[in-house]
Amino acid sequence: MHVLHFVDPSIQIERRLVSVDNIVIGGLQTPKGPPTTLQLFREVKLVGDCIGVAATNGDDIYVGSSNGEILRIDKQGCIELFLTTPSSNIVGLTIHGSILYTLNSKYGIYQIDLETMKQSLFFSHADKSAYRGSRMLVTQNQLVVADVTDHRLTLYSLTGQLIRHVACPLISTYWVSLCLSPSNPDVIIVSDWKSSRVFAVNLSTGTVVWANSDIREPAGIASFGSKFLMVSKRLTTTRLWVLNADTGV
Repeated sequence: MHVLHFVDPSIQIERRLVSVDNIVIGGLQTPKGPPTTLQLFREVKLVGDCIGVAATNGDDIYVGSSNGEILRIDKQGCIELFLTTPSSNIVGLTIHGSILYTLNSKYGIYQIDLETMKQSLFFSHADKSAYRGSRMLVTQNQLVVADVTDHRLTLYSLTGQLIRHVACPLISTYWVSLCLSPSNPDVIIVSDWKSSRVFAVNLSTGTVVWANSDIREPAGIASFGSKFLMVSKRLTTTRLWVLNADTGV
């Protein structure tokens, strides 16, 4: 098991086991159409709150927490401390190929090679706000990152070069999460906790495709299948809302 301590620009590596809990792993029961029920498989507790989750094609799951740690769960269910960042909230976590990108709220974006277990790149991101959320994803070989301070989406190349900004006035200055539309790689879905709004933005035009205000204080968001979105919020019991990705209904 590995712990990566980020010291910009170098990394120190050590090995230790970790015991964690408070991760919920479940399945959606849906032979056709939108999911209708949840089935709990396993629950593990965390020292810090779970903020973001990313998975590889090999079924490894990476979890970013509020105490700056990233945990890895393999397909056998073994949990290890994968990485420790220099500050608390991990506000973005996404995987492209064999590269893990992590957005650290205080410093910027770290690029980790999952095969070599080494930091391959670091680049700064203008928004240093510590508000929670899952504010980063990859689409069409571009890294899309929410900038809640400047109310915009920022596009980078996969090696950190700034491509452009997309103005997004609907983004507020608190808990913001992103996911990719399952039906259009040019459309980003934004879950905005402060405004109680979920909305879709076209990256090419900057236009808002649709907006939904039916969910009070939405938090986590993910695509499901070819046309659905799953939205969660902070509750004592697990509950999901299902939206059509094309219409927001």
